[in-house]
Amino acid sequence: MEYSIVRVNKDNYSMFDEMVFYRVNGRYKNEEESNEDHDFTSCYTALEIQTFYVFAAKSENHFVGYIFINYLPKVGSTNGRGWLFIDDLWVNPNFRRKGIADALMKKADSLSKEMNTVGLRLYVNAENPDGIFLYKKCGYVQTFGESMLMQKEW
Repeated sequence: MEYSIVRVNKDNYSMFDEMVFYRVNGRYKNEEESNEDHDFTSCYTALEIQTFYVFAAKSENHFVGYIFINYLPKVGSTNGRGWLFIDDLWVNPNFRRKGIADALMKKADSLSKEMNTVGLRLYVNAENPDGIFLYKKCGYVQTFGESMLMQKEW
């Protein structure tokens, strides 16, 4: 299977939206849903933020996986160099075990090196053995013992 890793932007966002619909609903959009008009203005605005990156794996004319990456600047001991934070990684179950997650992680590595960051960070659910295996295979190590991701929603 051939695929490429591309940056998501307003020109290809409709493919990204299709993939997210599949992730949420477990199916692709039907014809009526595909023809609905959507206002993606706020999404386009988010994609233009200089510290936010979304890359997707493209196979034929569909996106089949993605990674969200945020740059988090730091000051003090890192001399202004920050970290890249991997916020989300997902691959369509029908396309798993084909190297796509590895390729998306390598894209994060190359972006980190290009930006001269300190490194990369991520959270993984302790009940996600496949994710833990992937991240260890990519060179990640657990650095803080038991940790908990907390959030506050509005």
